Amino acid sequence: AAGISVLFAQLGLINLAQIALIGVGGWVALRLNYATPLPFTVIVGFAGVATALVGAALALPALRMRGLYLALVTLMAAGAFQILFNAFQFPNGGEGFWGVARQSAADIRRPSVAQSDVAYLRYTLVIMAAGFGLVALHRITAPGRAWAMIRQSEANAMAAGINVTFYKIWAFALSGLLAGIAGALLSGALGQLDARSFLASEGILLFALAVVGGAYSWVGAIIAGVLYKLLPALLNDWGLSADLAL
Repeated sequence: AAGISVLFAQLGLINLAQIALIGVGGWVALRLNYATPLPFTVIVGFAGVATALVGAALALPALRMRGLYLALVTLMAAGAFQILFNAFQFPNGGEGFWGVARQSAADIRRPSVAQSDVAYLRYTLVIMAAGFGLVALHRITAPGRAWAMIRQSEANAMAAGINVTFYKIWAFALSGLLAGIAGALLSGALGQLDARSFLASEGILLFALAVVGGAYSWVGAIIAGVLYKLLPALLNDWGLSADLAL
């Protein structure tokens, strides 16, 4: 949700592929978990960087379009990733590039300080706080000032010597970085991921919640997360349908 807010609040750009990028981060994390002996925290970092590169690629259409047209392009990208996830599934310890086996070979490695679910929740909260700090740092430094000028007028920003292309790609990469980290953390929480969790329609829902929650404040991202995942889970615990959350 914070990644969506960065693009919408700072540049007025709509990204409906954030859920797909979370899936990319989860895929990379699972693949590295089974293919390498890397510590989980390092895997989270690699997943974030890899997804940032994918996010930067999504910025290319944003260099020439905005509004509804950009929303449609990112939605098409989300649909493409949905097809890929359904076709190739997520790694579970199998052989080959895709790493898919009939049965999971092993569980994902969690950090030594976060073996239990409660400890892993604390670990996740620390990384989430670091992510919010990274966004806040961008807003008060050169990228934030450049984004503000680009949002007001790209022509004026270019006249002032701001590299509009670079800063748009930077914003998409930051959004992708946050999504990739989220996907890696999700893989560590669940152990395995399912393609049905990364539907293109979920990207639309998350964008709507990020805007309703408040795209200009980190509190808005928290509200979006609560509405997106926590509220349905609570409804299930209370014996009610999670669909009521919608």
